[in-house]
Amino acid sequence: MGKDSSASQADLDAAPAIGRTPRVSFMNIVVDVVRHLVPLLPLYMFNGNIATYVLLTAFDLSLGLMLIVGTTRDRKDPTSVDPRSRWLVMRFLAVLVIAVFLAIFAAIVAMPIAAPAFIFGLLEGVDWWATGTDKTFWIPLVGMSLLAAARGQAAFEATTAPGRRGQPSREGPIIGNLEEDRKRSLAANAAQVTLIATFAGLCYVLITFGRWGMYALPFIFAALLVFYDARPDLAHRIFPKLWQEK
Repeated sequence: MGKDSSASQADLDAAPAIGRTPRVSFMNIVVDVVRHLVPLLPLYMFNGNIATYVLLTAFDLSLGLMLIVGTTRDRKDPTSVDPRSRWLVMRFLAVLVIAVFLAIFAAIVAMPIAAPAFIFGLLEGVDWWATGTDKTFWIPLVGMSLLAAARGQAAFEATTAPGRRGQPSREGPIIGNLEEDRKRSLAANAAQVTLIATFAGLCYVLITFGRWGMYALPFIFAALLVFYDARPDLAHRIFPKLWQEK
């Protein structure tokens, strides 16, 4: 009886746990925290600009969606890369290129996400053109794109290994479990959609009712974003049916 029990426990420890989500590394948590806090800078440091905050937060949410899509692996994805791609200068260039693509596509995706804020703002007389062309919007946007790109590059390096020189290939072994990665992506997508819906309500409260909730609500929402990224193992349990779908 005791022998069977110990054997079963050993099998559980050795086998990949279905539905079990690994903890995020400390450095990835730091990158996520900084990215989610960037939209708070114009709000708390530059004259309390609510309009800039909601646009940057919409962009942050769209970056999250882009990272989910971009880091979801497929069996056709490369597993072996040129060892020169691990050079520091090549990593830096990769982050810059990824940041440009992320910024372009995230800006497109951010349009429907920011639509509620845009509508509420028009009703309240917000000058969205002045907000979108101000440096307090563009500088944080660039920083957020770079942080998201660094996160994406780190995810790519974690699932590939240096091989022979040349184009990336599938010569190396698959790192991790593709099926589990897909389940985690579905869970992350479900959480992100929920956060976007919550953001629409946040926009209405901030833009319509003004400064009474300006200092507390954005900070709480940023903490919620950090929680979803830092503890996906807990966040995924909130949406069990969604993330178990194929």
